[in-house]
Amino acid sequence: HHQAAGPSPAAAMINPHGQLPRTEPLDASNGDGSKQFQELCSVGLCFKLAHALVKRGREAGWPEAVKFDLRPLLELVALGTIADLVPLTGENRILVSAGLDRLNSTQRPGLVALKRIAQCPPCVGVYEVGFQLGPRLNAAGRLEDAEKALQLLRAEHLSEALVLAHELDANNIERQRIQREITASAIAMVEPTFQPERDFVIVAGADHWHPGVVGIVASHLTQKFYRPSIVLGSDGVAWRGSGRSIAGFDLAAALRECGDFLLRHGGHAMAAGVSIEKEKVDGFRERLNGLAGARLNKELLQAPLRLDAEVGLEEMTLDCLSGLDKLRPMGQGNPSVQFFTRNVTHSRPLQKIGSAKQHVKMWVTDGTTTHEAVWWRGASESLPVGRFDLAFAPQTNNFNGRTQVQLKVLDWRAAEPARLL
Repeated sequence: HHQAAGPSPAAAMINPHGQLPRTEPLDASNGDGSKQFQELCSVGLCFKLAHALVKRGREAGWPEAVKFDLRPLLELVALGTIADLVPLTGENRILVSAGLDRLNSTQRPGLVALKRIAQCPPCVGVYEVGFQLGPRLNAAGRLEDAEKALQLLRAEHLSEALVLAHELDANNIERQRIQREITASAIAMVEPTFQPERDFVIVAGADHWHPGVVGIVASHLTQKFYRPSIVLGSDGVAWRGSGRSIAGFDLAAALRECGDFLLRHGGHAMAAGVSIEKEKVDGFRERLNGLAGARLNKELLQAPLRLDAEVGLEEMTLDCLSGLDKLRPMGQGNPSVQFFTRNVTHSRPLQKIGSAKQHVKMWVTDGTTTHEAVWWRGASESLPVGRFDLAFAPQTNNFNGRTQVQLKVLDWRAAEPARLL
């Protein structure tokens, strides 16, 4: 899914984007009117290559190819495809759907151990892979190197796998600590001088910031300021970092226009990596800011909230959610359904929950139906009072053997006053 940043190397390389002109759509024609799916991540490409080799081998009558079963690899394809945040559409959707079925019944010791350490529910979906399994596998590579994650996936015995899974869990806890510290430092660096009318991108860096976690920090800055953000840390030689973008600004294409400032760069429209000499950062920031200012209008610089329909609270039933489950797997490129309802109020006082009281639990009612709602990291936001309209994503909550509808709060606004007839 990464764009081609320059000429192909002399070594063999497989990239669905190839050397297509940059004006080509994401799904380019094969020449016969059909579409070539280009948004595979590396694990998807590896699987496609393995599948092609096995198919050719079977056509040639190779005994090894005839007996080789590709299906157990699908659990790894699902794992990597979700974690790499490629769109869950087209062929990716097929691979992830089949791979999650395999992942939920896997006997691979490393994945059995990882699910146990991460305390995953019996049925693992996109969320669990993206927020429980993927971060633990990535943690070792972010802080040191990825060898430990590879050893876990190749482990042949559960006892060996459990030791490695515990080590990866510890790495992830350390990664989270470092990430929190750098995020706080980055916000403290950017916020005092940030001017929305002139700052169209954010480029922030420090020598002591760990380059292995700066991509996650860039995501936090993009969410907070809603600007394309690049965060840099020192690798001992130069500054190395990662960027995250917003809809309407192709970050990888913009970096190609800043290539004279950069030692290396690559990625795709929404995320990219860079390496740069420290003394060139200011010039790079100025050039990138000019490019963004020319391409991003006022509307694109406002974070959108996509809402699919207006509903009544009585429509949010377990049967309704069961029907929505048919849209799975939902994730990047195939987002979960989001609704809004009007003129609700609280049936009970709000509660702040979580170890740091950073989340908010509320019970919303329209006078007839009441649902529990949770606003993750909402404690620092302006909280709803009186009568209000609520934007939410419906989900099921399983607790103490009881399953109920729960609303994940996205935003709220004051309800319009009732009109007198």
